[in-house]
Amino acid sequence: MKHSPKEIPHSKRWGCPTADQRVLTMGYLLISLGILIGLSTRLLAVFQYVTFDIGPDPDQIRDAFAVMNMWRGDLPTLGPQVSTVGRHHILPLYYYLFFPFTLLGPNPIFQALPNALFSFLSIPLFIYLIYQLLERIEKSKRIFLSGLGGFWYSLLYGDIFISNFQWNPSSIPFFIMVLTLLFKLQMQGNFSFAIQALLWTVYGAILAIIVSLHSSTLFVMPVVFAVTSSIFIYDAIKRKRKFLLVSFPFVSILSALITLTPYWIGEIGRNFNNTKAILRTIFETSRQSDENILISIYTKISNLFLSYIMIAQQAYFWNTSWLYLIISITFLSLVTGWGLFKFKGNRHIWLMWCSLWAVFLLAASNINPIETPFYYKLLLLFAPIVFTLSSLAYLDCSPTKKKIFSCLIGLFIFLSVASNLFYDYRFMVSKYGPERLVNTADIIQIMNQLPARSTICDPRIERKREVNNQYNYIDTYITHKRISLLSECQPGNFVIHPKRNMLIKNNVLNENNYEGAYFVRLISPPTVNLFPVFKVAENGPIVRRAELFSEVDTADVYRLEE
Repeated sequence: MKHSPKEIPHSKRWGCPTADQRVLTMGYLLISLGILIGLSTRLLAVFQYVTFDIGPDPDQIRDAFAVMNMWRGDLPTLGPQVSTVGRHHILPLYYYLFFPFTLLGPNPIFQALPNALFSFLSIPLFIYLIYQLLERIEKSKRIFLSGLGGFWYSLLYGDIFISNFQWNPSSIPFFIMVLTLLFKLQMQGNFSFAIQALLWTVYGAILAIIVSLHSSTLFVMPVVFAVTSSIFIYDAIKRKRKFLLVSFPFVSILSALITLTPYWIGEIGRNFNNTKAILRTIFETSRQSDENILISIYTKISNLFLSYIMIAQQAYFWNTSWLYLIISITFLSLVTGWGLFKFKGNRHIWLMWCSLWAVFLLAASNINPIETPFYYKLLLLFAPIVFTLSSLAYLDCSPTKKKIFSCLIGLFIFLSVASNLFYDYRFMVSKYGPERLVNTADIIQIMNQLPARSTICDPRIERKREVNNQYNYIDTYITHKRISLLSECQPGNFVIHPKRNMLIKNNVLNENNYEGAYFVRLISPPTVNLFPVFKVAENGPIVRRAELFSEVDTADVYRLEE
């Protein structure tokens, strides 16, 4: 009796990829795209440095001088002063972290390079953490969702913009991810006692760096450390592991304190005035909440929820309309609710991130979330992506509901990607192509063309910019022309007249007659702070008697006449 041959599926018979293989291929494609986008928009794009001198305060130039002065032995013991609540200074490790990059040269690009590098590295690290997070699902889906998360994160315009800054908050996401990876390794406990002690030592050093980057991390991260350390100690006791493991969090504390040695040296000489100011800020905030308990509770709860909702409008959709407010609420409600209650993945990464976001939102309940720009919320930046991927990973409803939910979430992701791509494109156009902005290389080229000991006039060179201005930095460390700088323009002075300007909230621009400067103001201020949304506008001709001295692609150089 003859047996009929077993039917071979059509896809295998003709070598067609299966559904799992297609999902896997798409996942690897998204991973590659995410890394490629990160490389081009962060690491490569920083070399077209168009944002060295923008905004109401010359923060980047001030910090550039502080870092370069370290070569002369001026070791900073304080970081920048907080301009809002508290008036304290943040801790100084930001300067020490970026100082080694000045070995590449004094060009300000090399001080912005670390942020670009850390931002780029955060993309593959985020992909890896998402893959580790999404346990108990098939590999192809796990790879796809990790790639989707990395691709989506790589396109976040706000992160791209500030990664091209020499600015202390910019590298927060990277170090948070490093801290998360270290916590995961510590909780697994798959290493020798010596290696675990080393991991906790590095954990403390990274913690010290993070609290030195911004006030948000300064107040939030010590609490997160206490929470995660308590989880570790409880887990060690519960599993009856070696009692000495309980001492590891104290190793981290000691490591953090040692890493902050420059700060403590300064504080001893200052009688710990800055530490007192930090503590005073905490206690005064607590006392303010007691003035009217009902109003205070209502305000804090509304601020807490709005801080979370605003991160969608400010970093994912970049739109202030009521429609996008509704979209943001719907999107975050769906993914957060499902992501929290249906999660079945790696509990160590999940505990780290959820405790981080919970503590941050509690702290953020003390500030106005609508007026606060997105970079104050960097600790929360990737939370919507994580909740979205968790929701998609652990869907356990009927096939019809799964399709509806997936399509709806897919629409939200598409809107977010499209919105960010629009602003990513505008930012890249400001760096490349025929309508690019003046960058530091252009300023260096122009100043090299000027006669030695000549005078540049720029009405913006006053108050904080009297010393901390880009011309002073570039001439001091690069061109060495001994150029003088004036804020009041006179005959014989040189004027660098940009062909295009960046219209971004509070940027300082010169009037075309060079008799004054002005802040960029929006005609109708948006209900939500959307910094750093901007547009590039053509600059009008100079309105003053002047002779054209030289020209580059992005600016004209004039010598003023009588």
